[in-house]
Amino acid sequence: MLKMVALDLDGTLLRADGTVGAATRAYLHELWRTGTAIVLATGRSWRTAARIQGLLDAPGPIVAHNGAYAFDTRTGQEIYSRRVPVRAARAMAAWATARRIMLRYYVGYRSPVLFNFFTDEHRESFLREEDRAEPALNAVLDRAPVEIFLFGTWEVDSFLARFGTEGPGYEALVFPHEHEVREINVCAPGVDKVEAVAAVARRFNIDRDDILAVGDGLNDLRMMRWAGHAVAIGTGVEEARVIADYVTDPEGADPVVEAIAWAQETMGASVGGFTR
Repeated sequence: MLKMVALDLDGTLLRADGTVGAATRAYLHELWRTGTAIVLATGRSWRTAARIQGLLDAPGPIVAHNGAYAFDTRTGQEIYSRRVPVRAARAMAAWATARRIMLRYYVGYRSPVLFNFFTDEHRESFLREEDRAEPALNAVLDRAPVEIFLFGTWEVDSFLARFGTEGPGYEALVFPHEHEVREINVCAPGVDKVEAVAAVARRFNIDRDDILAVGDGLNDLRMMRWAGHAVAIGTGVEEARVIADYVTDPEGADPVVEAIAWAQETMGASVGGFTR
């Protein structure tokens, strides 16, 4: 019986323009309303995932920061986390502030997103209500972050020259953007969506055989292998398509709807499986 859907965002739920189709939103809300847990499982931050969950009107568990953090938007409670040690996080803040490099610290749902300072660009274009600048962040930080974020060109090179891609209690993942711009996500070593998704399943007493995982990327593979059933998006990486029980039509307009319709036919529709 389908009781939980673990759903990737980029390349899966989100369209190329970063939106969710109206038909998909309606389908997922109805699935949630009738008792299936809709768990967004993403490499993105908790606040991005929470915003997208709001579009679905399907509150509940979220897995964010590539599996470093899981929480429930209904209660605000943390379900799972693996964090960067405070000592390493403070050292990074002190180093960055001295060089006028802006770092972003995510500590958890309903907590401010901490910065050592705001650049003019961030203040003008990206500032959010939950952002807070702490000029002495290295001294006042008292909670281990689930992720530290850095964006830039020379800033990224400087960070890697100082801290490398791994160290005591942390791992730095580098992602390219256009015009040689890159981002760094600093998390606990080896974080993966599967551990957090499994923690959510335990919290709600859902057996893995009753879970569908839907994804398209390399960071979805372990989650897809672990779940009782897995669907790969037809436009995703070959590795995901190879291990999936079903692959959506790469030309399909609503791959998530297609994926869940297949699962309902294969697994059986849930009847109140998710206690809200």
